[in-house]
Amino acid sequence: MSEIRLILGSVLLFLGVITTLIAILGVFRFRFIMNRMHCAAMIDTLGIALILVGLMVLTGRLDYIPKLAMLLVLLWIGSPIASHLVSRLEIATDETASQHMRHDDGEEPKWR
Repeated sequence: MSEIRLILGSVLLFLGVITTLIAILGVFRFRFIMNRMHCAAMIDTLGIALILVGLMVLTGRLDYIPKLAMLLVLLWIGSPIASHLVSRLEIATDETASQHMRHDDGEEPKWR
């Protein structure tokens, strides 16, 4: 049983690290702030989630698993809220945003 847990936990950790590295590359390579924010959100939601689940599988101790799960829930709640607020601030303050962004409904945003 410990070999299966070791393999599964290692695969989850590896996938989390690979996802995080690809998203970090995207943060530095993309030109516009919204694209960069999407990559940063992928780090928080997918990359760190895979790493934390991998750590839960690898530890196997019942006193660590709830703490890691609580950390995962807090990241999943806080990251989208912070990304949304930063994107609204960017749209509201950037005068050149209409040159490289569009709205699907064709209307101007209501917060302007």
